[in-house]
Amino acid sequence: MPPRYRLTDAAAADVERVLRHTAATFGPAQRDRYAALLERAAEALADNPRRPGALARPDLPGGLFSFRLDRVAGRRGAAAHVLYYRVLKTDEATVLIVRVLHEHMEPGLHVSGLMAEDAD
Repeated sequence: MPPRYRLTDAAAADVERVLRHTAATFGPAQRDRYAALLERAAEALADNPRRPGALARPDLPGGLFSFRLDRVAGRRGAAAHVLYYRVLKTDEATVLIVRVLHEHMEPGLHVSGLMAEDAD
């Protein structure tokens, strides 16, 4: 079964950048663990986009939600990234992940120009 989520080009680039940094800093084994964690988080959101820990973000455009990656890691501080996504109304996918940002990044600076890309 194909994934029930999609990534924008920006989110795919975010993931690539995060995993490259993780491999360079912590090694390939940790990179693989973090990649699996990202996948689990995306699948969890596809299963239930409004799951516990998902926050509606009225401060951001496009009806976005945020979800901290450490929510699927099982402990606070285990992961430092946040998925920004919106719920889709298509049969192809349940959620569109717009960005994957470090928890200290200001999302408003990174998501506002992406609404045209994910409108399809």
